Amino acid sequence: MGALTIAFDTTIVGALALPWVLLVIHLFFFEGENRIEEALKWVKDQQVQAAAGVLVFALTYTLGSAVSRTAQDFFNDDDLFLQVDGHLLRGVTENHILTRIYCDNDDDNHLLRADPRDSTLANKIKDFRAQKSVCKDPLKWWVRQRDEKTQDNFIGIAADIFGLQENALMVKGGDYTVRLRQIHDQVMVLRGAAFNGLIGLALCLFAWGDMLRRERLHSWMRWVLMPSPALYLGAGLIALRHHFTEGLPPDPPFMEFTLLLLGGVGAWLVWTRPSPQMAGQTHSRGQESPANKTGAEQETGTKDFWRTLRWGRLAALSAILALAAGLGWWSTEVFYAEQVIYSYNSQVTAAAEK
Repeated sequence: MGALTIAFDTTIVGALALPWVLLVIHLFFFEGENRIEEALKWVKDQQVQAAAGVLVFALTYTLGSAVSRTAQDFFNDDDLFLQVDGHLLRGVTENHILTRIYCDNDDDNHLLRADPRDSTLANKIKDFRAQKSVCKDPLKWWVRQRDEKTQDNFIGIAADIFGLQENALMVKGGDYTVRLRQIHDQVMVLRGAAFNGLIGLALCLFAWGDMLRRERLHSWMRWVLMPSPALYLGAGLIALRHHFTEGLPPDPPFMEFTLLLLGGVGAWLVWTRPSPQMAGQTHSRGQESPANKTGAEQETGTKDFWRTLRWGRLAALSAILALAAGLGWWSTEVFYAEQVIYSYNSQVTAAAEK
């Protein structure tokens, strides 16, 4: 049953990735939608729905596995930061959130306890408390560079404590472990949904910029979207440089690859994508002044405007869904970590009272 649950959650993440996969097909393969429609019709005519269902499940599970692993690294990668005037400008990672939770629970409730037989966890908690002066910094966006190694070491200790407590609970089993698995599954699905939403948002923005460029519409959004691929490329290169600063790291550069790939896709769409068959007509229309345009041409320009605005609405929808899923992941991540702390503490207390 546990294996089926994992497969089910992974498949959900893969299914949530299908919208941006179809968007890629629409943007890069002009006959792609027609081919998909023909394939679905062939499956129906040949009565091979069962085999097609197995294939779709396999593809969705594979896609979900890749997206889940990439999303986990994407939301817990500390390689993306800027060095400015002796300070670091950085984002919030999963380990930063865990560190803040452990700081708050040890300060207010003193819930960090270790099984006397688990010397490794006891030593980690001792090290954590010895460096608790760092607790004020884990979630700061702007920190002093000279404190970087100290904070990274402290955050790593908190992550080790969480991993040891989580594994100890999973080994014990029991009803509360089932509850923890359910919350962990929610974390995985929401994290994957947020990642899929960010990918969809980027593709919609690039498609919007591509339409504005090819339709020669004089809109301020065109100039806002034009540099957007450079932002992804710049962020990917910065993170890649930091990733390999100390040689070959043990973990692959998932986030860096994602940012660079999105930047390359955006550069092709927004800057260099070939115009469609009507490009010549669009170009000549764009060179004419509004005073020389006929009523039909002005009507066509209005239709072009509303067609490009469709991508803006899709981008807004993707942003809202990504933000909602991201906030849900953050809240569930906090809830899950607290449940791990409370469950482990109650287990140690019950064992001590026997």
